[in-house]
Amino acid sequence: MKSIQKRKGAPMNRRDVLKSAGCLVMLPALESFGQEAKGDDDVKANRLFCMNIGNGMCSDNFPTSTGKDYQSSSTFKPLEKLKNDFTLCTNLRNYGDHESTMYAFAEYSDHRNPQLIKDSVDEIAASHIGNDTRIRNLVVEQRHSYGISYKGGLPISPITNSQILFESIFGKVDKKKRAELLALKKSMLDASREDAKRMMSKVSGADRVKLDEYFSSLRESEKSIQRSERWLSQEHVDVPFPENVPFKTDGLTEYLQKILKCAYFNERSTYLDLLFLAFKFDITRVANVYGEWNWLGHHTDSHAVKSEAGFIKNIEADQAYMMQTARFLEKLKSTKTKAGGTLLDQTVCLITSSLSVSREEGPHGSKNNPVIVAGGGFEHGKHIKFNGTDNRNNVYLPALQHLG
Repeated sequence: MKSIQKRKGAPMNRRDVLKSAGCLVMLPALESFGQEAKGDDDVKANRLFCMNIGNGMCSDNFPTSTGKDYQSSSTFKPLEKLKNDFTLCTNLRNYGDHESTMYAFAEYSDHRNPQLIKDSVDEIAASHIGNDTRIRNLVVEQRHSYGISYKGGLPISPITNSQILFESIFGKVDKKKRAELLALKKSMLDASREDAKRMMSKVSGADRVKLDEYFSSLRESEKSIQRSERWLSQEHVDVPFPENVPFKTDGLTEYLQKILKCAYFNERSTYLDLLFLAFKFDITRVANVYGEWNWLGHHTDSHAVKSEAGFIKNIEADQAYMMQTARFLEKLKSTKTKAGGTLLDQTVCLITSSLSVSREEGPHGSKNNPVIVAGGGFEHGKHIKFNGTDNRNNVYLPALQHLG
């Protein structure tokens, strides 16, 4: 793998990334993702977007040809205009079970033992690039999950409502009261740090380890206060709640039209619109979103994949997800940055489905999981088919190393 050019901020060390992700095996990096980002430092990738399609995608309809000239399939037709802006990775393996769909960005050696999780991919990135913005990591889901983002082995509480998400990003606050609250937090933090320092020389070796962890927690709290203080001095961005723009349904099947008009599905579209705005106004540089998986009986349909009707419905559901994905990527691509590039150039996007739906395995299969890697200044436009035994860390690792 080519060396990654040094960027501003702390570089991501390969060994540290693997250790933080809880991986027990040294994974090979992909030379296909080893290209350095093009242009000035301001154009290089400094944002990470993670999205998991929870119920699984129909792997029987993935492309079979590979390389630059691969023939795409109807599943990815909504991404056709963006073909040179993403790389499709398939035939990756999930070594867990149905429940491990929640851990799409917290890969580890044995999915049957969640205690091995330390930090998820988004949190690893946030520790390096998340401290320059008001919100270090936006974790969002609709429902039906119990942990999509992890820090220090603990799940991060997600935002589960579009209005709360909007208020978290753009809500107005009383800056005077906020400053008073931050000053109080700072005072309490200083007192806690002094108490812990006094205890350090009086406790056992095992307790010193626990105190070290406590100090790390205090440092994270201090960084959070510093981010909030910087934000207080900035002018408030007045942004209206995004309008839900309907998808075009002309010429589509009746079932696909129902999906595109479904309230749950469109709630997820609103989430993506808000995350785009959060990236655009540099309120966060890291986001992780998990999609609702049971609108219009999609979960039930996945169990009927071996029938022709069920098979077609699963492909149409995947097409709807790809339409949402295309709209999000197009917004990033159409947004110019001060340096002359686009927001898509600055954003590494990882879109995956941690389960597969196929006639061979039925619903919630573990074979042939996909990852779409978009943006980030990579050389794209190809399909990489893995050997069926590699897990998603083989994609996540070079993506993380690429951030600067």
